[in-house]
Order: sequence, then C-alpha cells, then structure tokens
Amino acid sequence: MTPKKTANSLLWLAVTLAIPSSTGTAGVLVSGPTEGPHRMWDPTSLDLMNATNQTVQVGSTAFLHCQVLNLADKKVSWIRRRDYHVLTSGLIPYAQDERFSVVRAEDSDDWALQIKFVQERDAGAYECQVSTKVGSYGYVVNLEVVVPVATIRGSKELHVQSGSTISLLCVVEKGLTPPHYVFWFHNRKMINYDQSRGGISVVTDHTTKTTSRLTISDAKDTDSGQYSCNASNTQPSTVTVFVTEGDKPAAIQRFGSSCQGVYMINSQHHHLLLLLFSLIPIVLFLLHDTASHLLS
Repeated sequence: MTPKKTANSLLWLAVTLAIPSSTGTAGVLVSGPTEGPHRMWDPTSLDLMNATNQTVQVGSTAFLHCQVLNLADKKVSWIRRRDYHVLTSGLIPYAQDERFSVVRAEDSDDWALQIKFVQERDAGAYECQVSTKVGSYGYVVNLEVVVPVATIRGSKELHVQSGSTISLLCVVEKGLTPPHYVFWFHNRKMINYDQSRGGISVVTDHTTKTTSRLTISDAKDTDSGQYSCNASNTQPSTVTVFVTEGDKPAAIQRFGSSCQGVYMINSQHHHLLLLLFSLIPIVLFLLHDTASHLLS
C-alpha cells in the first residue's frame, strides 16, 4: 500500500470513529475524538435500545441515573418528555416543583435526577441530554409509578350478632416495599393498642404480602360503626359493622314493612281528601242555584 493510500485509510478510520453511534450501553455517554460526548457503543450489542425502565413506589424518592464521561465544558440537562420541560441544566434546577433536582458527587460522572415524594403524575419518560455543536445526544429513562392498595376483604357491610366475634382482614397489595405500619380505626379512633375495651387483637404479617387481621371478641352494640384499615403507604379501606341482638334485623324489616303499609293507607286518604275538596265548589254552586230558583 502506498503512503498516500495509507494516509487516506487512516483519515477514513478517524472520521468513522468520530461519528456517534445510535445505540450503545444504557446510561453511559462518552466524548468522541472530536465533538463528543456521544453514547458509548459496543459492536457486540448494537441491538440495545437507548432507553431503560425504572419502577418506583408512590411517595418514595426516585433517582434516575445518567453517566457522562469526558464532559469537558458541556452541560447535562434533564428534560421531561411529556411536555419537553427542562427540569435541570447542569446543577441548576429549572422546574418550579422543588421535588426535582440533580444529585452528583464531586468528580463523579453520574448526573442523577432526583424526584422526591414521587406522585402518580410523575410517571413517564425523562431524557438525560448533552448538547454539542453537531446536535444533542440523549438517554431516556421510562419511569413507572406503582400505587399500593389496601383492601378489607368481604362486603362493605358486616352484620354480626351480639356476643359473637368481629373478624376483619386487610390486605395490602401492589407495593414494592411493605408499609411501615397498619393501623385500625373505629369511628376515627385508633384501636390497635386500645386496652380500655379489652378483647381486641391485631396481627400483622409481612411474609409474602402484608396482611393485618383485626379481631374483636364478645361484640357489643357499642362496637357498631365504621372500621378502617390505614397503611402507611395507601389510602384507607373502610367497612361498616352492625352489631344486633336476637331477631332485631327481622324486627326492623317488619317495622319497615308496616311503615310502608301505613304510608300507603295515608296516601290513599290524602287522594280521597283532595277529591272531596275539589267537589266543594261544585256543591256550593248547586246549592246556590237551587236557592235562587226557590226564591224566585
């Protein structure tokens, strides 16, 4: 090979290496020989996508990582894809929402977007972007937000006989981490540690999924009311308990039927009275007409 052809080959190789690849190792940006930084790529994994998925639980703190090598004087920006709002540029936050910020240790290549107290609406795509003279290079993180749910198993209304046992089971599902606590409330009063009434026990288990069982022995009329299961990371779940004595529910039903019959009778009387009142003007007119004829 002639020296001229050798020089041309080396020049072509240098230009080829300077062009940023469209695929590469997730989350790593590296500066090229000329304009960099661009995504580091590996010829053995060219099928990788320029995005990763991350799942967090509502209320927690999320860290979306983006490693940038050889940044030089360029800046790393985080952009929310939903509205293309620039959240941060360098270490400076641009979002009015103070929950968004960049966390970067000194001399670190990782520019992590921190989102505090994650909400459901924070779900979506976020782009870590570096701008250069020849364009912008980005790395996308798809954030999924899961919301734990607490459910008291069974019907929303529970009827029990006086003297029997009230048993309620609360199950917390769809969470990444178990709740710090599960509290039971009776009419807004927390009863987990209530010793004044006695006969109340709460057993909480975190083995496979969080469950909490409330047991109240020797149910009384005062135990009627609203019961709610409040976990630290969920909305409360509520049921209504009715404690009755003997055949009181049937008696209530019979009373309701009797009231309905009385209402029907009163309704019939009401219509009859309206008919009688409507006939009064006609009767008065006939009496007046008859009296006029007699006098004439």
